[in-house]
Amino acid sequence: MLSTKNSLIGRFADSLRINKRFHKHKRIRVDEDSLIVSPVEAKVAHIGEINEQGELLSKRDKKVLLKNFIGDYAGEFVGERYFNFYLNPFNTHFWITPCEGRFVYTQKNEGKSVLPVFIGLENILGVEMFSKAVKRNASIGSVFETREFPLAMIAVGSLNVNRIHVNYEEGEVYEKGHPCGYFSIGSSMLLCFPRYLKVLVEKGHTLRIGQRILI
Repeated sequence: MLSTKNSLIGRFADSLRINKRFHKHKRIRVDEDSLIVSPVEAKVAHIGEINEQGELLSKRDKKVLLKNFIGDYAGEFVGERYFNFYLNPFNTHFWITPCEGRFVYTQKNEGKSVLPVFIGLENILGVEMFSKAVKRNASIGSVFETREFPLAMIAVGSLNVNRIHVNYEEGEVYEKGHPCGYFSIGSSMLLCFPRYLKVLVEKGHTLRIGQRILI
């Protein structure tokens, strides 16, 4: 298992047993009639573009360099699109494989912020926090290859920022819906995907884990 380091906030939440409920897996229903399903239970905060410089463009035109999170694999996503999923504290906090494939790369970033940037403020107050949170909070970026194309999943911490865990093995093939990681309390997940895929959801939609999102 690969994990980002614990934080003071994380240790405090552990001592009060707040984190325990976020680490539990539960039975989920995975839509089989879809190419790609949602890896998380979350709200669609944004559906954005990845420009020719390999930068994610946020809903308020802030830029985040994808290479900082998945290394040289960022070049495979130039000109493509991404989802920004926001998980509130009441959502299920584990994530799954969105389709059949294998993980080929993982990059851990411990984060630069002593106190994490609360991603949820962007959704609650309309204040731009996405780019700051992605740059400063802990994250784990993963590249997932299918038979036809790669996907990138970037788990970004919020609130209890330094509690992100992944438990998959690189090179091993996983079926759609396989649990592969979790984080504690609030967080965000970015999913990068090919532009030619048809998007079945819209910004603001609330998704269940395993729901069809792309065909």
